[in-house]
Amino acid sequence: MRSLRTAAVAGLTAVALSVGSAAVATAAESEQNLSSGFAALSSGGAAAVGEDWDADQPVKGGDIFGEEHERDNENTPAWAKNMYDLTVLGGIASLLGVIVFPAYNYLVYTGVIKG
Repeated sequence: MRSLRTAAVAGLTAVALSVGSAAVATAAESEQNLSSGFAALSSGGAAAVGEDWDADQPVKGGDIFGEEHERDNENTPAWAKNMYDLTVLGGIASLLGVIVFPAYNYLVYTGVIKG
């Protein structure tokens, strides 16, 4: 029963820290003009972002992810390039979170690596 209680306290502490730091981060950012870094947001909101990212142009999956992908082609819309980059970053983060970090944690726990 003690380990369940300890795990519950640790989980609640993690949630409290993450929510608390998120509140501080949004409070600090709300004082600044967030649209200054993204020109389309300052001029017209989401519609302007859609125009800026060529949201009305369709793309097939093979054009971006196929063997002869046209990601660097100037006719490929910006939204498709951004989604491709996001997919690559998500894959790298998944690999790190599922394989690399747990393996490192295990090696430190067993004493193979002095951490």
